[in-house]
Amino acid sequence: MRMAAVLGLVLAGLTGGHASAGEEGDAQRVFARVSSSVVTIKTVDEQGKAAAQGSGVVVGAGLVATNCHVIEDASGIRVLAGSHELAGRWLRRNAPADLCLLAVAGLTAAPVPLRQVDGQAVGEAVFAVGNPLGFGLAVSAGLLASVRLELPQPFLVATAPQSPGSSGGGLFDRDGRLVGITRAVLGTGQNFNMILPAAQVARILVGGDEPPPAPALPAPERAWMTEAEALIAARKWAELEPHARAWMAARPRSAHAAFLHASSLVELQRPSEAEPSLLRALELDRDHAQAWELLASVQYRRGARDEAEKSMQEAARRQPFSAWAPLLRSSWLYEEGRLAEAETYAKEAIRRNPGSVSPWRQLGLIEDRLGKRDDALKAFATALRLGDPDSTARRRLAELYAETGRPDEARRVARDAAISRNDSEKTQLALGFAELNRGRLRPAEEAMRRAVELAPESADAWTGLGAVLMKLTRVAEAEKAFDQAVRLAPGQANHLANRSMVRLELKRVQRALDDALKAIELDPKSVGGWRQAALAYLAAGKPREAGMAFQKLEGLSSVTPDERVSWAESLLGTGNPDQALAMVRQAEAADPKLLRMCLTTAKILGAKGDVEGALRYELRAIEIDPVNVLAWSGKGFALMRLGRLPEALEALETAVRLDPEQVNAWVNLGEAQLRSRNLGRAIQALEKAISLKPSAMDARIHLAQAYLGARLFQKARTQVESVLETQPNLAPALGLLTMSYLAEGNGAAAAAAFQRFRQTAPEAARALRAQALGSGLPAARSLPE
Repeated sequence: MRMAAVLGLVLAGLTGGHASAGEEGDAQRVFARVSSSVVTIKTVDEQGKAAAQGSGVVVGAGLVATNCHVIEDASGIRVLAGSHELAGRWLRRNAPADLCLLAVAGLTAAPVPLRQVDGQAVGEAVFAVGNPLGFGLAVSAGLLASVRLELPQPFLVATAPQSPGSSGGGLFDRDGRLVGITRAVLGTGQNFNMILPAAQVARILVGGDEPPPAPALPAPERAWMTEAEALIAARKWAELEPHARAWMAARPRSAHAAFLHASSLVELQRPSEAEPSLLRALELDRDHAQAWELLASVQYRRGARDEAEKSMQEAARRQPFSAWAPLLRSSWLYEEGRLAEAETYAKEAIRRNPGSVSPWRQLGLIEDRLGKRDDALKAFATALRLGDPDSTARRRLAELYAETGRPDEARRVARDAAISRNDSEKTQLALGFAELNRGRLRPAEEAMRRAVELAPESADAWTGLGAVLMKLTRVAEAEKAFDQAVRLAPGQANHLANRSMVRLELKRVQRALDDALKAIELDPKSVGGWRQAALAYLAAGKPREAGMAFQKLEGLSSVTPDERVSWAESLLGTGNPDQALAMVRQAEAADPKLLRMCLTTAKILGAKGDVEGALRYELRAIEIDPVNVLAWSGKGFALMRLGRLPEALEALETAVRLDPEQVNAWVNLGEAQLRSRNLGRAIQALEKAISLKPSAMDARIHLAQAYLGARLFQKARTQVESVLETQPNLAPALGLLTMSYLAEGNGAAAAAAFQRFRQTAPEAARALRAQALGSGLPAARSLPE
């Protein structure tokens, strides 16, 4: 916040009026009179589990009025009146007004008197009683802000603060008469809340609609996936295609149904028909790696090489351990006759997943065309031992056996459709990676642990186990697995890059950086090493080094949109917002719905002073992820900078509800409350921020302002002095210190603090002195000119 704004808020707080204490006494009297007639309503679902909670008001003998939305989806209703919990029965409703009436057997609480509309005036004091947030009955005071009785559904507007759980509670006048029933609010501490007039309650007591009938239970869901797996295991592609099509019709939001439909079409040699289903699958789930893989293959078949390359990169980004990307590239190079390159990629696919059939078959085809008969024979034999069903490969293996003088082996291969798998480390690795690629993580872990048991000295087995544990978010265990892989194969850069990745996830930034640099030392062209080095440098607060690493990465491999966002953050950190903006624009062109791109673009535009532009990207981020706390906090901060304080408060309150541990959101909320002159709420928010992060200096500065505005001078100085311990020449802190002494009338202490302030920021000091004198603070005369 600028110095003028800081001083303006403080002076306004010091010279402004104070709230009347009368409302507090009225609220206590009203609460004592009506609280026994306000109840808590809890609902349960079909399994008897708690579903919702709200409030209600006793309006007749054994009758309770509440909002329909509190009870309408409930399988059971419980009414808590005092120390008693009673069963409630839905009696009548006025659905358009969201007003329902419950019959409660055994309810002895006296009904409240109803206040007629006549005589209600805007500005009249009103009092809300309900159970906000489920913490127990509470009262809040406010004013009647609006009376709208001419509408089809009349309503009142009151400023008595409400919270979730208050829905269905009562709004009362000073005499304890029911003015109306409160409706649901959008968040905690709202300033304006809709109220259903008491006249509506009077009408529902004498008549209304019947409650809706209980919904019929749906029929059991068809076991689509189980049936599909059985068809896949039997390789019944002609049956899988209509099954998947029916699945898509029944579950149009199922990405996997669309993927399996496309898979069946590819297996039926109808790839052109498969592409629409693949695009549908990716529309529903952008992270469906198998759909990206199959799409790349289909696009390549129809000659769209550039599109296929992009799809393959998307798949590799989502499945960094998958063998599919190098295998697919090998097949492309094989078709183009670039056999040496195809051989390299086939071997890389085998290294990643040595138990998979396809890479071995592919290698056999390549070695055969290169004239390496022995190597081709070994590759085909391995594929067959792993259960390769391909008849062409099996026939060629029989021919190779015959050509090398092994007729018995040739006959055996020609006779047998397949060879039973041995319980080997490679087989278990194959099973583990297959389950991992299908997202079946528990079976994948079992297979990987079996591989490690069979071959405890295999670095690949430990790497496979680490990959599964990462997917299971058991990051500490994954680190131990990658530790073993590095110990067993210390000269392989990829194992170090993997361990760097997991250590960065564990916030062990320096150790992650050490691993990445070691990987680069072993292999200067290690893509994984340079990627991890860039990310680790960024996490370590070294943006210049991160940017250099990203440059090197771009020279070795295609940089993903997400990596370009990280690169942009490094450029912003080195004071190059224009270059950072150009970088995120590239990421946006590749993936306009990338959440991190939106958040980082907003940060860059905010740094460049384009607050409106920053707000647009925060709103886009919320569209992509409606529960992203950083997007809501950024939206609130931008609205606050634009002076749209009510909207800013709403956004920031949403942010702290989404993640109560998000420090930045609390700081922004505190500043917005401070600018709105809501000192009490500003203090609560900023104290919360400091409890989460004591080193948050901006929170302490704002909290000192709020304390000064509330005339809590010593508390203000405590915050300021904490800031000055680490930043002794921070001008806003010195200005606030001076103001605390001026407001307290301590001219000598104010003059001493002012001398420090003037040495640090002479122009701001002169402005403070002029404002203090203009505000009539007596001690201001002690400040030297």
